[in-house]
This record gives sequence, structure tokens and C-alpha cells, in this order.
Amino acid sequence: MPAPRFDPAFRTVTAANPSPHTLGGTNTYLVGGGRVIVIDPGPNDPAHVGAVLDCARAGGGQISLVLVTHSHADHLGAAAALAASAGAVPVRRWGAGDAPLSDGEALEEGGAALRVLHTPGHADDHVVFHWPARRVLFSGDLILGSGTVVLQPREGALDDYLASLERVGRLDLAAIAPGHGAVIDDPAARIAEYVAHRRMRERQVLDALAGGARTPGEIVGVIYRDLDPALHPSAENTVRAHLLKLLQEGRVGREGNRYHRP
Repeated sequence: MPAPRFDPAFRTVTAANPSPHTLGGTNTYLVGGGRVIVIDPGPNDPAHVGAVLDCARAGGGQISLVLVTHSHADHLGAAAALAASAGAVPVRRWGAGDAPLSDGEALEEGGAALRVLHTPGHADDHVVFHWPARRVLFSGDLILGSGTVVLQPREGALDDYLASLERVGRLDLAAIAPGHGAVIDDPAARIAEYVAHRRMRERQVLDALAGGARTPGEIVGVIYRDLDPALHPSAENTVRAHLLKLLQEGRVGREGNRYHRP
């Protein structure tokens, strides 16, 4: 189990679940003193739950609230076990439980005042947590420490994702604490890079269609030549999100699972 990383504003415990999707593992953040907020409890791993509890106690605190950016298992999996071990503390996330999170909601524990922002695109229930006093954004899988994120293969997902990036891009940020990877100390540049990357992928999808690719899988083979094959299904989902946006805009046509330039 990786040792906790300490920051003047928050502590980080990274789960031992490295993979091509999770990078070095899922980051669990502990915020506030005394009454501690846990953001993204991580995967259902007893060793990770124990490490998070130990990290809270080492700082002289007790967990009082568990927050989840979205319902993917590598972020949510440990929530129930962690909450129970901490004394039946509340777990809050978007669209679930007795007290689902709401957009713009203010949360405060242990001297840390966070604001909830709904940021769909990677997942419908995705939220981020903004700490204005520290100018920190806990970004979940909206923005990663390296690389880019997978989008939902649904109509509107890419538009939602771009709107989510635009929304957080308007915040006054000094750092982004991502769900995976290292803390980002150049938030404005990273957000701009993410937007530019999506625009580049859109151009590549159109070029691949012009070159004769017709299915999402064929497009992945053209524009993701160097990608780990284990990530091809995820890349195909992202390509589908791009194609659905282009289809809605009338910039591509479709017959079944085959797409073409009009």
C-alpha cells in the first residue's frame, strides 16, 4: 500500500489498484482537521480502507463525511466499508442515497468549505468539489494527472464534457487534485489542453472517415495506433461520443453502426 502523501491543504492516500485506466491508482483525499472529509473512498479493498482510517487518525482527526465524485467502482467501492468503520458516517453522491448531492451545494466540515459542481461527460453522475479558500479542485475523473479521460458513448456526452471543462475553467484555481495521477499545479493550462485535445480528436475522426474508416473500431485503429490494446474498448466509447456529436450536428451520416461523411 503506497504511503500517504501530505500537502499543506489535504492528505492523499492512493489505492493499490494501478492499471491502464487508473494510472498509479485511485486517489483518496482527506480534507479538513478534526472532522475530516474523505473525497473518493476508492476501490473495495480492506487494506485501502485501513490506510485511509489510519491517515485520518494520524492527523488527529475523525472521518465525519464521505463524498464521491461518481459511481464507478474504483471511486465508490470502499464507501460503505469506510463509512461503517468510521462510525456510520454519511456517504453522499449525486443521484443516490437519502441525501443526494445538489449542484452548487456548500459542504463544510473541519474548517474546509467545499462547493459541489455537477460535471457530466465521463459519467452522468459526475461531480467535482471546489475548495475556494485553497483554490483547489478535486476533479475525480473530469481531469486526470496525465493522459485524458474516457467519455460515455451516449448522445450529448461530449457536449456535456466540454461544458463541464468550460465551467471549471472559469474557477480561480491554484491546483487540481485528480482522481488518478499527480496534483496539477497549472490548472488553466491543463484545462485548455483538454479542450484542445477533444477538438483535435474531432478533426481526426472526420479525417478517418474521409480516409475510408466506417465503424468506431476502425476509427480507433486509425487514430489510436500507439494505444495499449487493453484501452481500445474505452477509446471506442470515446469515438462513439464524438460520432454522436457530429451526427447531431449533421456533419456525418450513419447506417447502423457504419458512419460516413455526407
